[in-house]
Amino acid sequence: MEKPMEKKEIRSMSEFPDELLLKILNLLPTKDAVATSVLSKRWISLWKELNAFRYDGDTVESLDLKINPYSTNKYINYLVNIAVARSLRKLRVEMVCGSFEFPKSLFIHSNLETVILEKVSLEDPPLDARFVCLKSLHLLSVRFSSDDSFTNVVVFTIDVPTLRSLCVDNSVGESRPEGVHGFVIRTPLLRWFSIKDRFSNYLRFEDMPELVKASVSVVCESQPEPYLGSLASTQYLSLCSQTAYPPDGISFLSLEHLELCSCSSEWWNLLTLILNDAPRLRVLKLNLYQEHCAQHDGMVSWNQPSSVPECLSSHLEILEWRQYKGTETEREAAKYILANGSHLKKAAFYSESAEKQGMLKELECVARDSCTFVFE
Repeated sequence: MEKPMEKKEIRSMSEFPDELLLKILNLLPTKDAVATSVLSKRWISLWKELNAFRYDGDTVESLDLKINPYSTNKYINYLVNIAVARSLRKLRVEMVCGSFEFPKSLFIHSNLETVILEKVSLEDPPLDARFVCLKSLHLLSVRFSSDDSFTNVVVFTIDVPTLRSLCVDNSVGESRPEGVHGFVIRTPLLRWFSIKDRFSNYLRFEDMPELVKASVSVVCESQPEPYLGSLASTQYLSLCSQTAYPPDGISFLSLEHLELCSCSSEWWNLLTLILNDAPRLRVLKLNLYQEHCAQHDGMVSWNQPSSVPECLSSHLEILEWRQYKGTETEREAAKYILANGSHLKKAAFYSESAEKQGMLKELECVARDSCTFVFE
């Protein structure tokens, strides 16, 4: 006679199989399901396997999505619609799959203040799309999937009057698109701006009078718009550009920190123009001959200012010069800054030349006693 099977007594929910636990978690509001991750090691990631999301609160502050090949628009759009209805403030999307289409509610009815899109391939947004509350926008390798987007809309316009922070990364890819392509940016309240662009041949930035910090690294082969003029109000400027040139009559009255690389063969003349029009400049960093920069003969000519710029005689405190080669024009320029930098507190030169000692003695004898001199 067979013995009856003994029933195993379950003393804790943690002894339930995952399948049953997921069914239970699916019945809970999402915030409560996520809270179970603190129960034990087994529960840490269990909630991430849920195929439904529910939220019973009044607002959703932030939604972070990493869309994988097994995700479908149906479930993602359901979640986004709920978040938008709950006054979603911040949306971050990273995609590792094919093209994706957001629900129309995201573009029309949202209160989004921050949008971060990374490695995203999107279907075309609706023509009446608008983000009336947007303050921060990050576009990192964003593409539109339909062919019509690339053939008909090659100059993208970012027109957001409320935007305070903008990051554009258009540096990933193997070939440059044909025809005119680039960006028009209209963001009058922008305070923080970063653009890294290897492919555009048309850039136009409209006035940014509230700008505080700007980082511009672009390769614009054709004649560009004088976009430097729109950055004139910034306090911090990092510039890497082959053809950037400030338009006549523009002053950088608030500029205190300038970083410049040698992408342009006329980089020193560009610097001279900025020095003459940046009376409050305190920090100057020259980072020359970087790998991504265009190849040229370095500082081949230099037009010495007709009079000592006000920033040299009154404000400049820190000079940093990387990849210093000690060419004749470089030595002339370096000695000019050291001799006329009345308020210089530190001057640092970094060189890989075998003639370091001779360079050191030549510059050290020009530097003022009040200036800490570093040569590495």
